[in-house]
Amino acid sequence: MSIGQGVLRGHWVTLSRFILTFTRDFRDGFAFKRRAGGSLLVDFFQAPARGEERVVRQDAATDGLFTVEYPEERLPVYERFRMLPVLVYDDEDGNVRCTSCNICAKVCPPQCIWMSQAKSPKGTVVPLPEDFFIDMDVCMNCGLCAEYCPFDAIKMDQNFELANYERHQTHIFSLQDLLVSSAYYSKTHPEAWSGAEETAERAKVAKKKDQRLQKALGGVARTAAKASPQAVEA
Repeated sequence: MSIGQGVLRGHWVTLSRFILTFTRDFRDGFAFKRRAGGSLLVDFFQAPARGEERVVRQDAATDGLFTVEYPEERLPVYERFRMLPVLVYDDEDGNVRCTSCNICAKVCPPQCIWMSQAKSPKGTVVPLPEDFFIDMDVCMNCGLCAEYCPFDAIKMDQNFELANYERHQTHIFSLQDLLVSSAYYSKTHPEAWSGAEETAERAKVAKKKDQRLQKALGGVARTAAKASPQAVEA
């Protein structure tokens, strides 16, 4: 008799969870409509547009069966979630923070980063990357490149939807694929962007950038000073 009661109790728990699922749908207004679209022959409900998907959360108060109808429904992406590295450039002047110092490539455990430094027409080295590549299939998402970057140029992005039908070329991200604006990062990581550590880091990067600019301007000024006596004599 006790065995039979246990079976009945188990069925009742399953049935109650099933009923609570519909109760939650009535409460949230999804009882008589599909929350997602679909590839049905007859579908009276249109799938939401990209970026307008319903965000669902599961917590201790969630009743019934919890199913996320991805991609029409999505779980929230929290700020500390990290996926792949990106290169940040400043919106104010379009300056790419990366100086191609190669530190990120040296600390990368799977060695999936490689780059080449840009050169001026005279052949001198310029603190900018000419090429920058990351093999996203090899990247282990550890974040060491962002941690060790001395110019705050590498950040960890939240984009995890990378599936496609080819993996040999499309998952090797080039410089143009990796570039994101500082405004983009401030939207995806608002708490980190406004934090004291991030603010101090941006000030340090701006100071280094100003020092490089003043050095470049000083070189131009010295060149102009040398050329001016010749212009006077002419």
